[in-house]
Amino acid sequence: MKQKLKSLQIRMLLPVIAMTLLIVAMLTTLFSRAYISMILQQEQEVNAAGFDSITRSITPLIETSISEVRNIITDSRVSGYARLQYTSQVDLIHARISCKDYLRTEIERHEGIFGLLFMRQDGSLFGALPEGNFFLDDPRDNPLSEDMKTQILNAPRGQTIWAGPVSGASLYGFENKNTPKNIMIAAWKSVDASYGECYVMVLMDESIFSKLFAAMEDGKSTWHLFTPDQTEIYHTGRDSCTDPGRLISESNSDTVFQDENGNPVSAFSMTLTSPDWTLVREVSMGNYEQVIRHVRRAIFLIALVVFLIALTLYRLWLKAFMLQFNALLKGIIRMGEGQLDPVSSAPFTIGEFETMQQEIDRTSRALNQQMDTIRRMEREKAEQENMIRQQEQIVKELRTARQIQKSVLPHIFPPFPDRKEVDLFASMDPAKDVGGDFYDFYFIDEDHLCLVIADVSGKGIPAALFMMLSKRILEDFARQEHSPDQILEKANELLCDNNQAEMFVTVWLGILEISTGRLTAANAGHEYPAIFKKGGSFELYKDQHGFVLGGMEGMRYKSYDLQIRPGDKLFVYTDGVPEATNAGGELFGTDRMIAALNSCAGDSPEQILHKVKNTVDTFVGSAEQFDDLTMMCLEYKGPE
Repeated sequence: MKQKLKSLQIRMLLPVIAMTLLIVAMLTTLFSRAYISMILQQEQEVNAAGFDSITRSITPLIETSISEVRNIITDSRVSGYARLQYTSQVDLIHARISCKDYLRTEIERHEGIFGLLFMRQDGSLFGALPEGNFFLDDPRDNPLSEDMKTQILNAPRGQTIWAGPVSGASLYGFENKNTPKNIMIAAWKSVDASYGECYVMVLMDESIFSKLFAAMEDGKSTWHLFTPDQTEIYHTGRDSCTDPGRLISESNSDTVFQDENGNPVSAFSMTLTSPDWTLVREVSMGNYEQVIRHVRRAIFLIALVVFLIALTLYRLWLKAFMLQFNALLKGIIRMGEGQLDPVSSAPFTIGEFETMQQEIDRTSRALNQQMDTIRRMEREKAEQENMIRQQEQIVKELRTARQIQKSVLPHIFPPFPDRKEVDLFASMDPAKDVGGDFYDFYFIDEDHLCLVIADVSGKGIPAALFMMLSKRILEDFARQEHSPDQILEKANELLCDNNQAEMFVTVWLGILEISTGRLTAANAGHEYPAIFKKGGSFELYKDQHGFVLGGMEGMRYKSYDLQIRPGDKLFVYTDGVPEATNAGGELFGTDRMIAALNSCAGDSPEQILHKVKNTVDTFVGSAEQFDDLTMMCLEYKGPE
């Protein structure tokens, strides 16, 4: 009988052990999957913000650099050397020195341009890089590969293509600590007929991406940038990717996999549209895996403790049961032997178990209430931390957007150090982190300087995006048309097309003929310009206003002419100047603006803008700035 009872005890324990192991395995598996799923979902949200910020930063940076280069290549020192039409070796040497000095100066002035190379139809190179000069007029000295030369020579006219990357050592012929590892080449066939068959190549090294990715550093992410053939252009962190194909194929799979070093990682990727590069964010999952291992160990320990306690209680209950059973068995044996005296023994009840169950239920309810409180506090803390991270991310994105906006506007003064006919200065102070005002100036040919100042409706990111679009459209048409009214009309038609946001922009645009001082301008709903005549004072010139750009299709604009003489000055501005408001609700107004201008009419344009800004700030005082404050001043000094 006792052997059978012991066998029954063992058979009762086996299902309990199996069930305990099954529950532990299920809990650890469910927790691991839920935790990894939650982490990947959080990383997806980080990716969305990071990818959006990068894609909105790379394209404007590259387009700005290429736009600046299109101005550089119009210089006669470059176009003349491209043709190599020199009658003597001395003229060739002088032209080479002049071209080299000009290109190196322009490269140093423009952030984002690593170097400039030009390739003729025969494959010969000339240009400048920080570590060396290239005047390889013999096609056999060209260090580029035949495939790359063919790719560049077959480029469609005027269309930018990307080639590379090329190692800096292969270009220079040597390698030192300053030689870049990867150089990308933006190339296009020159649209200037004076070049003949000549190809412009803008070289950009990996350092241009450092500022873009600096805001994305979080201590656990590694960013990679690949060309369509999976060649790595740039990466953050210490090590480059040795297996790009596997990294890209494993990305966006919502799984954790091992990298080439055996570390757990997860990857997310997207393909850029301009240029056609692949951006990958590799996230280290080592810390998360460590958390899962700790939780699994804790679950096993808790399960073991609970099992041992249950086993002890089971053994105690079984011992009490066996004592009662033995007493009953002895009584039956005595009765079988004829001893009919009653056996005195304590009855076996489950009252103590019921009491224990009640205590367990009460403790369980109390623990559940405490766990609910803890979970609620953790949720509130997580929501607060998430809100703080989102706010920090927004601040980083706005800071990056403001840096991009400033880089789009001309910000190097004097802007044309080799042109002594004009002195020009401009400034823009946005009311928010980014604004809708902008100014622009550029030579559309050797004798005509285009001046633009504009004010986009609204504030913040939408206004900044519409501002960049308007600036690019106006510049494109200004280089095609030399009549301000035609420029505004064509820009208005393009801005009205698919203008679902219903935004508009006021524009004053003028073209100054340097040799004669004749200024041809047109006004699309913008503020009146202020003119200073030498020996006189600043006065508003009340020109004829046209309708704002982007407001209605089919609008017509009228140009007018002004004669600017040496010593005269032109001051244009946005409505943020006259509409600056102090704490009492009083506007600064055009009268105070003219008075401020006349108080420093004899100063340089830069000094005039600083003094007008100081006057506005003094008037506004501690009141909040509600509108962007943008000004531009030009002094005409006449032809040399």
